[in-house]
Order: sequence, then C-alpha cells, then structure tokens
Amino acid sequence: MYFPLLRGKQFELIALRELLENNLLSTNITPIIEPIRATSTFKSVLMLFKNKNRAIAVIQNPAVVEYQPFNDTEVTELKQLPLFYPAQLIHSSADLYELGKFDNPKKMAIITKDDNPDIDGTDKVWQDSIKVIAVGQRLLQRSKGDRVELREAFKSRPRNVDYKENSDEFFSEDHQYFSQDGYFGFGDYSVIGTDYKDTGFAPFAVAIHIVYFNDKGQLRIRHFVSDSNDDFHDPAKKFAEALNHLVEWYESEDIADTRNDSSALTTFVKMHHQEIYSGLGVVKKLSIQHHFEIIGQYLDGGD
Repeated sequence: MYFPLLRGKQFELIALRELLENNLLSTNITPIIEPIRATSTFKSVLMLFKNKNRAIAVIQNPAVVEYQPFNDTEVTELKQLPLFYPAQLIHSSADLYELGKFDNPKKMAIITKDDNPDIDGTDKVWQDSIKVIAVGQRLLQRSKGDRVELREAFKSRPRNVDYKENSDEFFSEDHQYFSQDGYFGFGDYSVIGTDYKDTGFAPFAVAIHIVYFNDKGQLRIRHFVSDSNDDFHDPAKKFAEALNHLVEWYESEDIADTRNDSSALTTFVKMHHQEIYSGLGVVKKLSIQHHFEIIGQYLDGGD
C-alpha cells in the first residue's frame, strides 16, 4: 500500500481529482493530504473520494500554515465515515490525545523527520493507529502494528537549473521491499518534496520531473531542464525546451506502452506535438499523475 503525502495546493488536489475521475488511481494508493486552505477544490476532492468509496487521510493539525477548517455540514459528515482517516502530526503525547477524539475505525499517526516525540508504546491510540514514520526515526523499528515507512525520496534543489547537475538519479525501492521488511505500506512526498512555498514565482529555468522503473525494478527520476535559463522571461519557451528533452527520452527509450508509460506522460507528448503551454501548475500536476499511475500499476500486479 502506497501513502503519498501531498500538500493541499490546487494542482496537487486537481491531480488526485482527475486520476480518480478517470479511474486511474489504484485502490492500493491512499493519499495523505496536509491541507493549507479550505477551498472549493479541496472540498470537491473530498466529496469525490466519498462518492467513489475510496479512502483518504487528512492531517488535522497541519504544520505549514495556520489552517482554518471547513465550517460545512457535508464535510463534517464526511469526516465521520469509515474511509476518512483522520491523521495527526505527532509532536507530543498531546497530539495522540487529540487523535483519540475521533471515532473513525482507522486513524493515522504521522511522525516526520523533524520530530522525535516521546511516545508511550502502550498507548492504545498509538497501538491502534496506522503509524506513518519517517525513515531514520527509532520508532519506525520499535513500534508494532501497522507501520508505514515515510521517505523523502525527492531530492529538492535550490534552483531548477541545479537539476542539470544530476539529471538522472535514484528515487526509491521501497515499493519492492516494504512488505518483506514488515511494513504495512510505504510513503513519500512524490515529486514535490517537503519544501513548502505559499506563493509561486517566475523561475529562471523550468524542470519536469519524471519517475521511471529501471531494469532492476527500482524507481529512478529524470529531470528535464530548459536551456535558456539566464532570466525569467518567456516561461512558455522554457517549458517547450524542457518538454523537448522529455519527448526525446520518451521516443529514444521506446517508453510507449511499457510499464513506464502513463496517461499523464502521453499528455506531455501531445502538448509537445501541439505546442501547448498551460502553465507550470499543469506541469506539476502531470508529473504527480504519472508517478501515481505507474506505481499504482506496479502495486496492482501490472509488472
């Protein structure tokens, strides 16, 4: 089972919504959302998961913003359903107490790399929760019950142009070993990483991040970076340059109709042939969708 942790930004939410609408989100994937705003897009995603009878986890105490939750009857009712997993970032035992207030059959306790709480292993809320714990935390090995290893697989760079220095690198092999290592599942931050910025800016370079399986079944990631990176002018041109590198790889490696192909990736190819630029948010959306599509196919036994 794969538990990707996403911030509730617009195009991350739209990525999930479109995958679910098109029946491209595997039932072996349960997203974890750290919300930042109670928007109509966020609500539409929550309601779609409800209507599709699919599980979703939502962090109740997000760390990146001062979140104002929904004041909405539909959302309140949804949060009481069995396939809604209330999740809590565990900084101390007080957070476990807050998590215990929920009556949902499945709850989620999350410990990131930034926390090292003193947890009583006999605490019933802790024992009964799905424990999502960052790799390297002692509690990952010492805890019992349903454990999920959370890894920061995406190596974020200060600037997009910096991805040129190592354009093809290792991403993860947790999908291959989580079960035999005794874990209930594995998680990461997809191709976004843990860095959070509330506002965007015009970048000097455009980078497209695409994960793929190598011949050993490991996940690697390719970074396709634009060429004209001296200033922030003409982002459409920069995107076209990065996209051209992606399509060259797609065609030279015969990606079409293989385990590394996806609906999102073919959309990138169509955008190249039709010279379409829809903004950098769409680039992020498609990169996430591609990741979830191919890992979902793997977990569904498609490899």
